[in-house]
Amino acid sequence: MNRNEPSGCAAPGIGILDYFALDRQDLWLEEIGKSDWGAGQYLYRLLKDGQFHPLLGKRSRLLLLTESDRLAGFCTYAERDEILEGGLTPWAGFVYVFPQFRGRRRTGKLLEHVYRLAKADGFPCVYISTDHTGLYEKYGCTFFRTMRNVHGQESRIYRLQIVNMDYSGILGMQVSGTVDRPAGSTHPCLPDLPCPVSCGYIGGSADADGKKQDVYILGADQPLQTFAGTVTGVWHRLNDCRDQWIVSPDGRRHPEKDILQAIWFQEQYFMGELYT
Repeated sequence: MNRNEPSGCAAPGIGILDYFALDRQDLWLEEIGKSDWGAGQYLYRLLKDGQFHPLLGKRSRLLLLTESDRLAGFCTYAERDEILEGGLTPWAGFVYVFPQFRGRRRTGKLLEHVYRLAKADGFPCVYISTDHTGLYEKYGCTFFRTMRNVHGQESRIYRLQIVNMDYSGILGMQVSGTVDRPAGSTHPCLPDLPCPVSCGYIGGSADADGKKQDVYILGADQPLQTFAGTVTGVWHRLNDCRDQWIVSPDGRRHPEKDILQAIWFQEQYFMGELYT
């Protein structure tokens, strides 16, 4: 991956599939049909009747969130949605997570993937139409305006802004600091959340809110109390104000996949992208 190029978070057993690239669409369609949500049933009918692309746009995609080969949720990355006026595009729509997978911010992982697709396509933001208040704010979205949908009803429109961060002044820095959560320990507020890597902060440094810079230390073969090394990556959280730096004690650059798997234990609850 190129310097400063972003990537999303992933973990073993969890993935995002493109419905229209799958061989057995009928099996996944059957699972979508089990949704207990009216809009999910409408999506099922669109797919079954071949009306998905005519209605949402020929380049629109249906994303399936899977966990251990089970359908955990879905959403669309679409040219059009239920708002026809204004010429807004693209849209994240039909965002749904099955009840048994809720409570782990899986909606954020769907939106994170939509964000990356929109960024690759060169869009400045992604739009979401909803009747919810206080939901999409959790995922870094901001209220845009109220507009009428195709049914003549008022709908709240949110935007997820695309950002391009520059960490060229941070990557490659030599840093040192204190480990407050050694590998194998648990989160002080979440005892069921073990830390597979040592976590700490850079001594003497502070970010905009006056707190010390948090880091993940990758490559240490034993739990640490202090650390020194090279910043080889930055995990930029899209729905939180605190970036997480990746520090390598020996300066080795770890593969993207290894970094994402190592930090998943905590970053699964946030939306973000990795810069290296």
